[in-house]
Amino acid sequence: MNKKALSTSKMMTKKLEEYEWFCPQPFMNIVTDVSGRIKPCCVIKKAPDSKKTIEEYSKSDMLRQFRKEILDGGGPLVETNCEVCIEQEKHSQESHRRTYNKYLEYNKPELKEELEEYLETDMDTPFVRTMEWIAPSNFCNLRCHMCDSSCSSSIARENQHIGHSNAKFLGNKTIYKNDENAESFIQECDDFVIDNLVELKLTGGETLAIKYNYDLMKRIVDRGLAKNMDLRITTNGTLTPKFDGKDIFDYIPEFKECQINISIEGWGERNQYLRYPSKWDVIYKNAERYASLPNTKVLFVSTINALNIGYLWEIAHGLHELMDKYPDKFYQLSTGSLVWGSMEKYVITTIPREIREEYINSYFSNWKSEYNDDFKKIVDYLETVSYDEELMHKMLKDVKSRDLHRGTSLLDFAPEWKPYYE
Repeated sequence: MNKKALSTSKMMTKKLEEYEWFCPQPFMNIVTDVSGRIKPCCVIKKAPDSKKTIEEYSKSDMLRQFRKEILDGGGPLVETNCEVCIEQEKHSQESHRRTYNKYLEYNKPELKEELEEYLETDMDTPFVRTMEWIAPSNFCNLRCHMCDSSCSSSIARENQHIGHSNAKFLGNKTIYKNDENAESFIQECDDFVIDNLVELKLTGGETLAIKYNYDLMKRIVDRGLAKNMDLRITTNGTLTPKFDGKDIFDYIPEFKECQINISIEGWGERNQYLRYPSKWDVIYKNAERYASLPNTKVLFVSTINALNIGYLWEIAHGLHELMDKYPDKFYQLSTGSLVWGSMEKYVITTIPREIREEYINSYFSNWKSEYNDDFKKIVDYLETVSYDEELMHKMLKDVKSRDLHRGTSLLDFAPEWKPYYE
């Protein structure tokens, strides 16, 4: 059944909200990791063990079973693959599952209807409508504390200097790039996917420093498809390089709508420490430049971790000034992403109780009505999570080794950690 047939179907369909625990990602989305493996969602920690083409993945037994469990309300694949969202929702956080359900309901009602009709079929026909491409390169100019070598060549290089291990696929290299994988994936997208895409999300590495992302955008623009497609770009906000004479500001106007997700962990110098060695004035100026484009909105995104959760209110206050300056161009702070993966030692459970109480008090002291919901989620999480002392020591060991190498100190930005840091 093709897209047109689905959209014009007259059959009675079950609404997404009628399912017990529905997530649209395994049905309409694909995500690629750096190595080229495909998975349904960016927060699933482990991609399938074997590499497949998009078509092979869409028809795989694993995906078929995963989808069945979603429709049935749960199962072992849901428990394993969806553990990040399950944990977030347990602590009243805005999970990816909830975010994408809201995205369909409020932003893409026609796509929601199309998906509901698709669920009434045998689902043998691939139904890729949104795609997140993590291009096969780990190149990044920053060394964010909660990141790892698979996503940052700069961290990989630093790890070699301080004696930390890197991702296995890197071998002895620090920069990974795979021209063959990129070319074959772009070609497969051209043959199989992009005609029906309504949203393309590009991420990294540092997304805007990887040429493969520009190659894919060019293919979409050249085929005249961009005008009907939303573009989502996640960037650290520090770079706007040119490839083949064009930068991102040449491509954005070609797409229907664009959302720039700028990853920050603090406001001002705090971000410069946590996302070392970023320059805040550069990020701020680029955010304003993005906001000046007529079809573009900007979202500041924070990966919530032990070193920034006590200070997210600073971002909220700073962002409020930008929202006043550029009405309808900036979203409120996104606080839905909890640190996960190979750098899980930076999770909130590493925060001792007395520091946690200090953070809670700082939120009450800096409360503003427009951030009630976001602040409440953060406070609730700080109040309910357990404490893992062993993991805390692992985290601070990593922090201190990087501080020593960089000539920085956590205590300059978070002195409350002094009893444990020293």
